[in-house]
Amino acid sequence: MKIANRRPEWETPALLFAVTLFFYWKVLFTDRVMFPWDAADFFYPYFAFVHDSLRHFRLPLWDPYVMSGYPIIGDPEAQIFYPINWLFVVLNPFSPLSYKMVECQLILHFFLAGLFMYYLARSFVPDTVPALLGAVLFMLSGAMVAHTQHLASINAMAWYPLVFLLARRGLLESNYFYTASAGMLFGIQVLAGHWQHSVYLGLFLFLFYFYEACFGPLRANLWPRWIYQLLAIGAIGAALALVQIIPTFELGRLSVRSYLTYWDVTQGNEPLYLWTLFLPNFFGGLNGFPLWYPYDFSFNYVFLTVPGCLLALLGLVQTVRQRNFFWLASTLLFIELSLGRNGHLAGVLYHIPLLNLFRNTATFFDLANFVLCLMAGLGAHWLFSAPHSQRLRKLLPISLTILLLLSTALGLLLRLGERIHGWYHMLAVLAVVSLVLTAMLKDKLSRSTTQWALLGLMVFQLCHYSMNQKFNWSIENPRRYLSWEYAANRKETLHFLRSDPSNDFRVAAIAEYPWSGNGWNVWRIPGIFGWNPLTLERYDRYIRTFTHTSEFTLPYGGADHNLDSPLLDLLGTKYLVMGDPDLEKKLRLPQSGKFRHVFQNATSWSTYRSDQYLSRGWFYPRAYVVPNEEIALAVMNSHWFEARRTLVIEKGDLSGEGSKLAEDLSAIAIRPDGVAAASNGIALADPYCADHRRMFGDWVHKGNWFRYDVTGPERPGRYLLLMQYTAAESPAPLLRTNVQNQGEAQSHGPVRLPMTYEWGCYKSRTAELGEFEIRPGQNQITLHFEADSGIHIYSLWLVRLPASPPSKPETFSFDDFSASANQISFNAQVDRDGFLLLNEIYYPGWEAMMDGKPVEILRADSIFRALYVPAGTHHIEMLFRPRYFAWGAAISLLTLLAFGAYSAARWSQRARPS
Repeated sequence: MKIANRRPEWETPALLFAVTLFFYWKVLFTDRVMFPWDAADFFYPYFAFVHDSLRHFRLPLWDPYVMSGYPIIGDPEAQIFYPINWLFVVLNPFSPLSYKMVECQLILHFFLAGLFMYYLARSFVPDTVPALLGAVLFMLSGAMVAHTQHLASINAMAWYPLVFLLARRGLLESNYFYTASAGMLFGIQVLAGHWQHSVYLGLFLFLFYFYEACFGPLRANLWPRWIYQLLAIGAIGAALALVQIIPTFELGRLSVRSYLTYWDVTQGNEPLYLWTLFLPNFFGGLNGFPLWYPYDFSFNYVFLTVPGCLLALLGLVQTVRQRNFFWLASTLLFIELSLGRNGHLAGVLYHIPLLNLFRNTATFFDLANFVLCLMAGLGAHWLFSAPHSQRLRKLLPISLTILLLLSTALGLLLRLGERIHGWYHMLAVLAVVSLVLTAMLKDKLSRSTTQWALLGLMVFQLCHYSMNQKFNWSIENPRRYLSWEYAANRKETLHFLRSDPSNDFRVAAIAEYPWSGNGWNVWRIPGIFGWNPLTLERYDRYIRTFTHTSEFTLPYGGADHNLDSPLLDLLGTKYLVMGDPDLEKKLRLPQSGKFRHVFQNATSWSTYRSDQYLSRGWFYPRAYVVPNEEIALAVMNSHWFEARRTLVIEKGDLSGEGSKLAEDLSAIAIRPDGVAAASNGIALADPYCADHRRMFGDWVHKGNWFRYDVTGPERPGRYLLLMQYTAAESPAPLLRTNVQNQGEAQSHGPVRLPMTYEWGCYKSRTAELGEFEIRPGQNQITLHFEADSGIHIYSLWLVRLPASPPSKPETFSFDDFSASANQISFNAQVDRDGFLLLNEIYYPGWEAMMDGKPVEILRADSIFRALYVPAGTHHIEMLFRPRYFAWGAAISLLTLLAFGAYSAARWSQRARPS
């Protein structure tokens, strides 16, 4: 018996839209709440910059506002080429982007996720309500709504059902138009920016195609076509997204992705998280209940409701009864993969190309969630539409009753009602489900009424536990939290910074997240901090040299910042915003000879000004060459380095005429495993370092020491002793250094080492241990620990200082300076040959012209752009043209045109009378 429930085609989308509006009505229609965390702090600022560029008819290639300049074209999560985001410009072309519009984009994708799942489920079942049930469950499932802050993840997951629908039909119906359409939509999903979900979808399609080709009922007809069609989907999707893939590939190679380790790739959920499938408050934290177990909502909250779980289980059972084992096997596989190191496949996963490029295997559950929601629709169809045997009419009510009684008894025996919030709620819902289904099977309740009752019960549970929770709302006014006028509900400091008429400076802020993060893109004020999972690796190390950072370039609230560092001046940091009066005192800012207090808002936020900042650039008659980047940063972090007198270039970055104006600073590298003698400690490989760097560790107590025997150079000289280390425990380490040679002893210290945020090598910092005379023969260098604190030592270097001090600044001038996001031009006048440094970030793709002729851009002081300039007056231009970007854009455009032509030809053929 089938239920006659066919309705006009618009009714179901309208119902899904209404449910979406109801679920998010407070976010949509009031300014009392907003989506929290990354949606506001990460995605909105980048979207705001992209929107402002596009509405002014500029392609957003280079972002000058965050991290002292950033190649935003390479960041896929900026969604520059994602078609839906172009609506921002269409709907709001004359004013800055508001966060409310970003929230609308996010809510739209929740609706699309439900709508596409409905169409996918309808391809499996003929009835509307079972498909609607699967759609509502998918778009409001815990695994979806808990990801609310991860906007790109929601955008990507919304396309799962539609891509799979077209790919499946293309395979089973041998329809290449559906295959091509799946490829195009797969490309759009890639442009949505969260490539982890795109790769996982590709894996899912591969597994489905492989299963159907090997075990499906049509397997005899699928060889080798399934391979061609799968490759076509991947190729078309990649070709459409190539405009983004090429710049992202280049940025990825130069970003902090290189820090990725086995521990990052295999970090997964604990199996306990599966309880939240039907006990959403298992860990606490929802509806005001306290959190009893620390967990991340985004990856551990996977609520599917009690009826949703039962229907998904019925759907899986039915597919197995039909001898289709794909759905059950894929669910179990993705749950197992989501456990990471807590499961059994972490080692295998880490060695699979592509899959080992992403953090947090917990994301695999998003595929399991997709399957379970689809299976819930199939289970509902079987339960409400298929004829039931007398045996089932007896067994199902009995099974539900036994399940209810066992759950009740277990709860009483183990006192689960007191330990797990929502236990009694779960029992009550299970009891209602049991009564409703029993009544239906006894013909006391119609199937139509029953399925609507279960749908209503499911929506009730989803709203009760997933609506207005920590992960999808924050009690903040979005217009005051972050906008053009406001920063964290304050606007006075912004107005003060904008009152400075010059445009030659940047701002450092150690304050609330919008300030220390990406808010600069919203305010259009250049800042030195920011956050991005694709932060430039060199910039991260540069900032970490003088700043105590937490995640990449986010400043940590501790006191281990060296704000007197010349590295801060080189960035053009004119203003320092402080949000913590106690931290100001710890940093001794009121007594600083470098910073002076210039502004304070009503909530005691202080703004300091430095007159030592480097305005745009400087001229140097000489340069000093060091072997590599690590030594360059260490030298720049020493007392010898002066921002306006010393230019450091790495070997290999300097050639041509500039070489004659450079002096080599020779270095003696001291390996951590070359210790000659030690009171304790051991040399070992750092397991939390991607390249397993050697370090000297387990050296923790006051009074301990270790010694290196270093063969000196042929000629004696003054050397800096520099060290790279991590020290993440308080108190900070104190080191005293003794150097002995031919009976003469030298001593320096103790030196207090700034702390690091974590122990891994990717959080290492550098320090100067002193300046020593190193002579020929054997030099014994002994380090003594004078505090009970831990330290890991990665590198020690002796860097020879030049015989003469650095040259004094020469006469030079800049004028007619013009800068936009992607272009810089100015006139420079210098009295002698030398090097011109711009405090702009070096990145491949920047091109320079001097007096109309192309010249090479040098990388200097680790991260900046420099030019060799002969004496005289010159007009200099720099333009950002990402390498191979034009090729990628051309291929993407050709792919779009080819698909359009193919679609038009197919439509024309079908419209032609037979």
